[in-house]
Amino acid sequence: MRTNTDQTSLFARANLSDALRAHSANIEKRVQLIAESVIRARSDAELVDELTPELQIVPLSLNRAGAKMVREETQIDVRGDPRRAVFDRSKPVFIPGIKVIVSVPFTGDKELWYLQPSSFQLSSPKGTIHFDQGSGTGELDLAFKQPSDEPLDQIKAALERRLNDIEFFLNSQARDLEGYSSQLRSQIASVIADRRSRLTKHDSLSSLLGIPEVQKPESPIQSSTLPANMAVRAANSQTTRTWDVFVSHASEDKESFVRPLVDALRESGISVWYDEATLRVGDGLRRSIERGLAKSQYGIVIISKAFLAKEWPQRELDGLVSKEEDGSKVVLPVWHDITAQEVRSHSPMLADRLAVPSSRGVKAVVQELLQVIRPE
Repeated sequence: MRTNTDQTSLFARANLSDALRAHSANIEKRVQLIAESVIRARSDAELVDELTPELQIVPLSLNRAGAKMVREETQIDVRGDPRRAVFDRSKPVFIPGIKVIVSVPFTGDKELWYLQPSSFQLSSPKGTIHFDQGSGTGELDLAFKQPSDEPLDQIKAALERRLNDIEFFLNSQARDLEGYSSQLRSQIASVIADRRSRLTKHDSLSSLLGIPEVQKPESPIQSSTLPANMAVRAANSQTTRTWDVFVSHASEDKESFVRPLVDALRESGISVWYDEATLRVGDGLRRSIERGLAKSQYGIVIISKAFLAKEWPQRELDGLVSKEEDGSKVVLPVWHDITAQEVRSHSPMLADRLAVPSSRGVKAVVQELLQVIRPE
């Protein structure tokens, strides 16, 4: 169980309809990855049966009966509560309170948590998503805080309202996905038929030219089965994907700070280009990093003694700074175990930027970064 009360707006990052159109476009690319020998050896019906489960989008489903909770005492700022006799509302007024995190298990495609269905409410519910990649399940964390002198029934009512709002979005998504799923088999069948038609047409080329054909070895990435859309993602994600942030850092700082920071950012719903997770075997390091720089909206730069001593992180920083030529804010510095004087002696430009010190803790750093990356 987790105790983080930072919450992200759900169902608000993109439109489900746009995502479904992009998913439909991937059908042709997925069929193209099937080896020609497999296309010729199997019937259309067999191929459709095999591809449909892979390309199916699984709707989200909450398991309310499996919910768990943690609670702890906290201090709550009540200066904004008009019901309380607070004489100076210009500064925090803290009183004892309670913090509750309710974790609800779910199944389904985790990306759906960020996609707005055709029917929606103007106010998006908030929560934090945690996903177990290996099992295909996850948990939705819902956070609540209130002063200790207020009735506990308020937390129960707030939880029920939040869950009902979430179920409204999930039911709307399910209706949209039902329409998509009903057409999926026919879409796959149509794409397979088109490819088979092209192959049949190409068969006559050798006779037409009067030249014997030499069979070309099939590409190793082509196969009859590829797990869970991996083939399509491998073909597309590296060229079309974008990230919210690029994390530039020295390898010496991974264990002490960078990995926990990246994990916390992702738990807050931020997509992160981070070398350990984003680089794949066979990727060109320089090209992959350049792609990450170009496709990221912001660059979080972990400034440390190790960072300033290395050439490669400096190149990454130069690339991020170059994106600020139009006056936009791109570089978000975090000072890790380094003083302002040490930064200034190396780079006055960096020292002049407002930075977040890692000494404040990962949670506080993420909160500061979110104010820029996802301002409410």
